[in-house]
Amino acid sequence: MAQQRNQNTRVFTLGAIFYTLVFICAHHFWLSGANALGGQPELLLFLLPGMLIALLQPERALQMTSVSALSGTLLAMVLLNTTLFNHASLGLISAWALSAVFWAGCGALLLRLVRIAFYMTH
Repeated sequence: MAQQRNQNTRVFTLGAIFYTLVFICAHHFWLSGANALGGQPELLLFLLPGMLIALLQPERALQMTSVSALSGTLLAMVLLNTTLFNHASLGLISAWALSAVFWAGCGALLLRLVRIAFYMTH
């Protein structure tokens, strides 16, 4: 039981840190205005933390991804509070952050789908 709790803590911490780093990188891309496609393709980067957490914690992939993503969002907002809130409204930041959490969850579910498809063919 204690070993499982230790594993959950390590996965949570690693996932939150990786998510925070992706958030900061995507945030800089978002602020630079380098938006040739007209959308926000940088949000697709958030698939990576979800996939990483799903690899490390396959039994509770979506739950761990959600908790790590929400914690990582709060940590990134604290770290970026001066640049983040000077360039965008709270509503836009909240929508962007919720989209990031959604894409992280999609990354975890995508990896789960790939696993299911792999095990069905073998």
